[in-house]
Amino acid sequence: MIAWGMAVSSAWAQEIGTSSGTPYYVELHNGERVYASKIQYRSPVFKQNFFQLDDSLKYAPESVKYFYNQDGFFARLNAGRRYSDFAQRERAGKVSTYFVLRTEYNSMGPGFGMGMGGVGVGMGGGYGYPSQRRVYYFSKDDGPLEPMNYRNLRTALADNPGSLESLQQYKRGQNIQTAAYVLGAGLIFAGLQQQFKGNGGGTSPLLFVGLGVTLLPTLINFGKKDRLTEAIEVYNFTPSN
Repeated sequence: MIAWGMAVSSAWAQEIGTSSGTPYYVELHNGERVYASKIQYRSPVFKQNFFQLDDSLKYAPESVKYFYNQDGFFARLNAGRRYSDFAQRERAGKVSTYFVLRTEYNSMGPGFGMGMGGVGVGMGGGYGYPSQRRVYYFSKDDGPLEPMNYRNLRTALADNPGSLESLQQYKRGQNIQTAAYVLGAGLIFAGLQQQFKGNGGGTSPLLFVGLGVTLLPTLINFGKKDRLTEAIEVYNFTPSN
């Protein structure tokens, strides 16, 4: 018999998990857990998506707050009905970190491009190719997931001086990086103007100087620990008063 969103008492669910050796579970919004030896996410055509436990029980995604399966621990990120509405936990602690994989389509067109992420030269016919990147979130004391950025972390970690110092170093680095990009872009633009005017009969040295200034923050920060992650680790390993 298939139970859709069947309610299970916490004590009974715990007993199932411990006595039968079922290591995985889904946790509902009311705190109830249902244990299973296998948890799969199904997306049938023309039907609602669902979590399937041990080939029998089915739970609608919107009824699930957390789940733990062979791939790891996942927490709800958005109140939707897709697998991507859950983020996978990367590190657990007083402040836990999570990530989701986002697919991006990078255009490849001819020309010279520059942005806050760096400088690049594109070659090709203007088509796009997919790539995946991790988008990070964090949760403090098992609270709701928040985007992992300077502003949110400064609020969440405000009671730890060591974490605030790491965040301040991150902020200084970001300011230097932004200034380098702006200066580098200005030098590259000036070099391109010289090229178009044909002065000097060769490649303008301003292009190389501008490119070097733009890449400088990346070269300086190469191999250094991410300051946002460092701030979280300092918080997690600081003994509570």
